[in-house]
Amino acid sequence: MNNITDLIQHSLNGISGELKGLRQSIHANPELGYAEYNTTSLIKNFLVSNGVEFINFDNLTGGFAHIDCKKEKTICFRADIDALPITEKTCVPFQSVNEGVMHACGHDMHAAIAAGTAVVLNSLKEYLKHNIVVIFQPAEECNPEGGAKLVAEQGILEEYNVSQMYGLHVWPKYKVGEIAVKPGVIMGSSDKLSIEVIGKKSHAAEPHGGVDAISISVDIINAIEHKLRREIDPFDTSLISIGSIKSTGRYNVICDKVEIEGTIRTISEDARSFIHRRINELAAGIAGSYCGKSIVNINNGYAVVRNDRSLSEVFIRFAEGFLGKENVHTDIRPSLIGEDFSFYCSIVPSLYFFLGCDCEHPLHSDRFLPKEETLYTAVNFLCNFFLSE
Repeated sequence: MNNITDLIQHSLNGISGELKGLRQSIHANPELGYAEYNTTSLIKNFLVSNGVEFINFDNLTGGFAHIDCKKEKTICFRADIDALPITEKTCVPFQSVNEGVMHACGHDMHAAIAAGTAVVLNSLKEYLKHNIVVIFQPAEECNPEGGAKLVAEQGILEEYNVSQMYGLHVWPKYKVGEIAVKPGVIMGSSDKLSIEVIGKKSHAAEPHGGVDAISISVDIINAIEHKLRREIDPFDTSLISIGSIKSTGRYNVICDKVEIEGTIRTISEDARSFIHRRINELAAGIAGSYCGKSIVNINNGYAVVRNDRSLSEVFIRFAEGFLGKENVHTDIRPSLIGEDFSFYCSIVPSLYFFLGCDCEHPLHSDRFLPKEETLYTAVNFLCNFFLSE
């Protein structure tokens, strides 16, 4: 047996049962961002028991595997490991035992894929043309301050001379064995919007004596969700969604305070800056017309995930040859789901792709559960790709 693909499959077969157990253990014991202590231990124990060096981050959960082949070039693969504050309803035997916490975004699968990839590549390190770093990153779900920035500040990319960065996300709309990828922007920016509307209380029977913060809020929401669309190029994808409205008072009192929260998603920095400015202007103008006030706060979250074009060409060409052209979807629109992988894109040439996992329920659903075979398909694909580079 000397064909690389056969060697990869043989190595993968040898750890398949253990890898399945790792994924199910991570899924059953989900932890929120910056608190992934048990998750980190599970990953570390799996890697070390299979002969892979694991290094914990300094003052941070997670860590990384280092496969040192004494080569000049180093390629990095990143997996996120945190879960979400959601109560699971999948009813599988390995359902979450941590009440109100669930791997509803598939990071259990990401972590296991990365761990399996590290073990297989380490077993075939004599065939590698470059060193490998596999990052197990905490707190991806903690927008606007995710774990990517803190991981980068550990100096790993510089210390190990990382020249390329790769990442993936399981994607329910595609079948196992399919991927979706495109050059340029593949995921949009994600910012948090907060608006405090301040009015003046009065008796509901004498509204002229007060300033109705609820009426102001309705007009502001209509303006930023609908009017603003008319000011943006329809081909420049952007979205503003309001997720929370909180008011004070009672049924027969004119409300004097409303808090609005939402999110801003764009795929271009020009649209992002324009929307930020116009929300401030619209909110101030509408509140002022009622003799009220508005305080707008926009927290810059994750930037766009932008795939390097050269890496994309090489990756797509390999994927089409390995998976079949019909299983590689390149004619796709960017997703407006945010991802802090964008931080790595700003440092080194990077590539991010969607991995088919064939689930009828969407990401962040309490019933989201990727097909198990996704794990083995992904490890096989990634190992073949990294060994072909």
